[in-house]
Amino acid sequence: MKKRHQQKLILISIVLFFLWNVPFVTIFDGEAQIFGFPMFYVFIFLSWLVSIVLTYIILKKFYE
Repeated sequence: MKKRHQQKLILISIVLFFLWNVPFVTIFDGEAQIFGFPMFYVFIFLSWLVSIVLTYIILKKFYE
């Protein structure tokens, strides 16, 4: 694997670590809702989905 692909995957991991850490998660822990779902769940699952899509794109470029 090329160094730049490794760096991108490590950066995604670090960003997720800080996004899902307690001080940042408490920002979204409230009574607000989006389409009937609590903001906390929307934040967790959307950030998870974005990380999966970004990882897929990076790995797809690696295997080309």
